[in-house]
Amino acid sequence: MGYRGILFDLDGTLLNTLADIGFYINRTLSRYGYPPFPMDKVNTVVGWGLKMALYKILPEDVREDDAYLSKMTRELIADYNSNPVIKTVPYPGIIDLLDELARRKVVLGIFSNKSHPVTLQVVDKTMGLSRFAAVLGSDAGFPRKPEPEGADEVIRRMGLPKSEILYIGDTIMDHETAQNAGLDDITVTWGFRTRKQLEEQGITRFVESVDEILKYF
Repeated sequence: MGYRGILFDLDGTLLNTLADIGFYINRTLSRYGYPPFPMDKVNTVVGWGLKMALYKILPEDVREDDAYLSKMTRELIADYNSNPVIKTVPYPGIIDLLDELARRKVVLGIFSNKSHPVTLQVVDKTMGLSRFAAVLGSDAGFPRKPEPEGADEVIRRMGLPKSEILYIGDTIMDHETAQNAGLDDITVTWGFRTRKQLEEQGITRFVESVDEILKYF
Protein backbone atom coordinates (compact mmCIF):
# COMPACT_ATOMS: atom_id res chain seq x y z
CA MET A 1 0.00 0.00 0.00
CA GLY A 2 3.03 2.23 0.19
CA TYR A 3 2.40 3.80 3.59
CA ARG A 4 5.49 4.89 5.50
CA GLY A 5 3.87 7.02 8.19
CA ILE A 6 0.87 7.27 10.52
CA LEU A 7 -0.89 10.39 11.72
CA PHE A 8 -2.71 9.33 14.90
CA ASP A 9 -5.59 10.86 16.78
CA LEU A 10 -4.90 10.65 20.53
CA ASP A 11 -7.99 10.23 22.76
CA GLY A 12 -9.95 7.09 21.89
CA THR A 13 -7.30 5.90 19.44
CA LEU A 14 -4.03 5.56 21.33
CA LEU A 15 -5.17 6.42 24.86
CA ASN A 16 -8.19 5.62 26.99
CA THR A 17 -8.74 8.97 28.68
CA LEU A 18 -12.37 8.49 29.69
CA ALA A 19 -11.77 7.86 33.40
CA ASP A 20 -9.83 11.09 33.87
CA ILE A 21 -12.15 13.21 31.71
CA GLY A 22 -15.16 11.82 33.57
CA PHE A 23 -13.52 12.46 36.93
CA TYR A 24 -12.91 16.12 36.15
CA ILE A 25 -16.33 16.61 34.58
CA ASN A 26 -17.97 15.27 37.73
CA ARG A 27 -15.75 17.36 39.99
CA THR A 28 -16.88 20.46 38.09
CA LEU A 29 -20.53 19.40 38.19
CA SER A 30 -20.29 18.82 41.93
CA ARG A 31 -18.76 22.26 42.46
CA TYR A 32 -21.83 23.77 40.82
CA GLY A 33 -24.32 21.58 42.65
CA TYR A 34 -25.21 19.16 39.84
CA PRO A 35 -25.42 15.36 40.23
CA PRO A 36 -22.59 13.24 38.81
CA PHE A 37 -22.75 12.10 35.21
CA PRO A 38 -22.59 8.29 34.79
CA MET A 39 -19.04 7.23 34.07
CA ASP A 40 -20.20 4.53 31.66
CA LYS A 41 -21.77 7.25 29.47
CA VAL A 42 -18.83 9.67 29.32
CA ASN A 43 -17.91 8.33 25.88
CA THR A 44 -21.26 9.62 24.56
CA VAL A 45 -20.50 13.28 25.34
CA VAL A 46 -16.78 13.59 24.55
CA GLY A 47 -15.04 14.14 21.23
CA TRP A 48 -16.27 17.67 20.50
CA GLY A 49 -14.42 19.50 23.27
CA LEU A 50 -15.16 19.90 26.98
CA LYS A 51 -17.53 22.82 26.48
CA MET A 52 -19.76 20.69 24.30
CA ALA A 53 -19.53 17.84 26.82
CA LEU A 54 -20.89 20.12 29.53
CA TYR A 55 -23.54 21.43 27.14
CA LYS A 56 -24.78 17.91 26.54
CA ILE A 57 -24.84 17.11 30.27
CA LEU A 58 -26.35 20.25 31.81
CA PRO A 59 -30.11 20.86 32.12
CA GLU A 60 -31.70 22.70 29.22
CA ASP A 61 -32.56 25.73 31.36
CA VAL A 62 -28.89 26.57 32.02
CA ARG A 63 -26.90 25.23 29.10
CA GLU A 64 -28.02 28.02 26.77
CA ASP A 65 -26.42 30.57 29.10
CA ASP A 66 -23.13 30.88 27.25
CA ALA A 67 -21.41 33.01 29.90
CA TYR A 68 -22.27 30.44 32.57
CA LEU A 69 -21.25 27.52 30.37
CA SER A 70 -18.00 29.23 29.39
CA LYS A 71 -17.11 29.87 33.04
CA MET A 72 -17.71 26.21 33.92
CA THR A 73 -15.67 25.15 30.90
CA ARG A 74 -12.70 27.34 31.83
CA GLU A 75 -12.68 25.86 35.34
CA LEU A 76 -13.02 22.32 34.01
CA ILE A 77 -10.15 22.79 31.54
CA ALA A 78 -7.88 24.35 34.17
CA ASP A 79 -8.67 21.52 36.57
CA TYR A 80 -8.05 18.81 33.97
CA ASN A 81 -4.91 20.45 32.65
CA SER A 82 -3.38 20.56 36.12
CA ASN A 83 -3.09 16.76 36.24
CA PRO A 84 -4.42 15.03 33.11
CA VAL A 85 -2.86 11.61 33.73
CA ILE A 86 -4.32 9.81 36.73
CA LYS A 87 -5.96 6.75 35.19
CA THR A 88 -5.25 7.51 31.52
CA VAL A 89 -3.48 4.60 29.85
CA PRO A 90 -2.70 3.37 26.34
CA TYR A 91 -5.23 0.88 25.02
CA PRO A 92 -4.09 -2.75 25.30
CA GLY A 93 -1.49 -3.57 22.68
CA ILE A 94 -0.67 0.04 21.77
CA ILE A 95 2.84 0.09 23.25
CA ASP A 96 3.73 -3.17 21.49
CA LEU A 97 2.30 -1.71 18.27
CA LEU A 98 4.44 1.41 18.59
CA ASP A 99 7.52 -0.71 19.22
CA GLU A 100 6.85 -2.79 16.12
CA LEU A 101 6.15 0.27 13.99
CA ALA A 102 9.47 1.72 15.14
CA ARG A 103 11.19 -1.53 14.18
CA ARG A 104 9.63 -1.17 10.72
CA LYS A 105 10.81 2.48 10.59
CA VAL A 106 7.29 3.87 10.28
CA VAL A 107 7.22 7.63 10.95
CA LEU A 108 4.61 8.57 13.58
CA GLY A 109 2.76 11.80 14.34
CA ILE A 110 -0.13 12.90 16.57
CA PHE A 111 -2.67 15.68 16.16
CA SER A 112 -5.08 16.17 19.08
CA ASN A 113 -7.88 18.59 19.91
CA LYS A 114 -6.43 18.80 23.43
CA SER A 115 -4.42 21.91 24.21
CA HIS A 116 -0.84 21.67 22.97
CA PRO A 117 0.92 21.69 26.39
CA VAL A 118 -1.45 19.04 27.76
CA THR A 119 -1.09 16.93 24.63
CA LEU A 120 2.69 16.94 25.08
CA GLN A 121 2.37 16.11 28.78
CA VAL A 122 -0.08 13.25 28.25
CA VAL A 123 1.89 11.70 25.40
CA ASP A 124 5.17 11.95 27.31
CA LYS A 125 3.76 10.38 30.49
CA THR A 126 1.96 7.51 28.78
CA MET A 127 4.01 6.62 25.70
CA GLY A 128 7.06 8.88 25.48
CA LEU A 129 7.43 11.83 23.14
CA SER A 130 10.54 10.34 21.56
CA ARG A 131 8.42 7.76 19.73
CA PHE A 132 6.86 10.47 17.56
CA ALA A 133 8.30 12.72 14.89
CA ALA A 134 5.68 15.37 15.65
CA VAL A 135 3.01 15.91 18.34
CA LEU A 136 0.62 18.83 18.08
CA GLY A 137 -2.33 20.08 20.12
CA SER A 138 -5.20 22.26 19.00
CA ASP A 139 -4.09 25.60 20.40
CA ALA A 140 -0.62 25.66 18.82
CA GLY A 141 -1.71 28.20 16.22
CA PHE A 142 -3.98 25.94 14.16
CA PRO A 143 -7.76 25.44 14.08
CA ARG A 144 -9.32 22.41 15.70
CA LYS A 145 -10.30 19.29 13.80
CA PRO A 146 -11.86 18.69 11.35
CA GLU A 147 -10.05 21.65 9.82
CA PRO A 148 -6.91 20.29 8.11
CA GLU A 149 -4.26 22.89 8.97
CA GLY A 150 -3.05 21.16 12.14
CA ALA A 151 -2.82 17.83 10.38
CA ASP A 152 -0.94 19.52 7.54
CA GLU A 153 1.60 20.91 10.00
CA VAL A 154 2.20 17.51 11.59
CA ILE A 155 2.64 16.04 8.10
CA ARG A 156 5.16 18.75 7.26
CA ARG A 157 7.16 17.86 10.37
CA MET A 158 6.95 14.15 9.58
CA GLY A 159 8.69 14.80 6.28
CA LEU A 160 6.61 12.44 4.14
CA PRO A 161 4.23 13.02 1.22
CA LYS A 162 0.54 12.66 2.04
CA SER A 163 0.26 9.63 -0.21
CA GLU A 164 2.55 7.75 2.19
CA ILE A 165 0.68 8.65 5.39
CA LEU A 166 -2.30 6.82 6.88
CA TYR A 167 -4.55 8.71 9.29
CA ILE A 168 -5.90 6.62 12.19
CA GLY A 169 -8.72 7.89 14.42
CA ASP A 170 -11.87 6.80 16.22
CA THR A 171 -14.61 9.30 15.31
CA ILE A 172 -16.34 10.90 12.35
CA MET A 173 -14.37 14.05 13.16
CA ASP A 174 -11.15 12.16 12.50
CA HIS A 175 -12.51 10.79 9.25
CA GLU A 176 -13.50 14.29 8.16
CA THR A 177 -10.08 15.63 9.17
CA ALA A 178 -8.42 12.99 7.01
CA GLN A 179 -10.67 13.81 4.08
CA ASN A 180 -10.06 17.54 4.45
CA ALA A 181 -6.29 16.96 4.59
CA GLY A 182 -6.30 14.60 1.60
CA LEU A 183 -5.23 11.52 3.56
CA ASP A 184 -6.27 7.89 3.45
CA ASP A 185 -7.70 6.83 6.80
CA ILE A 186 -8.93 3.93 8.88
CA THR A 187 -11.10 4.04 12.00
CA VAL A 188 -10.56 1.98 15.14
CA THR A 189 -13.53 0.35 16.86
CA TRP A 190 -12.17 0.30 20.43
CA GLY A 191 -12.51 4.06 20.98
CA PHE A 192 -15.26 6.47 21.97
CA ARG A 193 -17.83 5.37 19.36
CA THR A 194 -19.27 1.97 18.48
CA ARG A 195 -18.82 0.51 15.02
CA LYS A 196 -22.59 0.79 14.52
CA GLN A 197 -22.52 4.51 15.28
CA LEU A 198 -19.59 5.01 12.92
CA GLU A 199 -21.21 3.01 10.11
CA GLU A 200 -24.37 5.09 10.48
CA GLN A 201 -22.19 8.16 9.90
CA GLY A 202 -20.85 6.71 6.66
CA ILE A 203 -17.46 5.32 7.73
CA THR A 204 -16.52 2.10 5.91
CA ARG A 205 -12.85 1.30 6.69
CA PHE A 206 -12.22 -0.16 10.14
CA VAL A 207 -9.68 -2.02 12.22
CA GLU A 208 -11.08 -4.18 15.02
CA SER A 209 -7.76 -4.90 16.75
CA VAL A 210 -4.43 -3.18 17.22
CA ASP A 211 -2.62 -5.94 15.34
CA GLU A 212 -4.68 -5.25 12.21
CA ILE A 213 -2.92 -1.89 11.82
CA LEU A 214 0.32 -3.69 10.99
CA LYS A 215 -1.11 -5.14 7.77
CA TYR A 216 -0.92 -1.64 6.29
CA PHE A 217 2.85 -1.58 6.84
